[in-house]
Amino acid sequence: MNAMSIANARKALLDLPKMARERPVFIMKYGHPVMVVLSIDQFEGMLETIEILSDNSLIERLQKSIEDARAGKSLSMDEAQARLIPESK
Repeated sequence: MNAMSIANARKALLDLPKMARERPVFIMKYGHPVMVVLSIDQFEGMLETIEILSDNSLIERLQKSIEDARAGKSLSMDEAQARLIPESK
């Protein structure tokens, strides 16, 4: 875990974005985490994940797709393309 005290975070404020680029930085107070510094990419990724997981309809479709794939109910690339792009006659 990448962690530092509040006092050290204050001293390293300008370095925190670089430090958080790879993984979150936990800011500690009296040995307990009180905040986390994330890169904007990590933050946006978390928001996107929350949005996806909040969409019950999408989750149901994903679960059905996973079940179908496990049951061998899948299409080849050619079959999928044929369904999506019908050949002109």
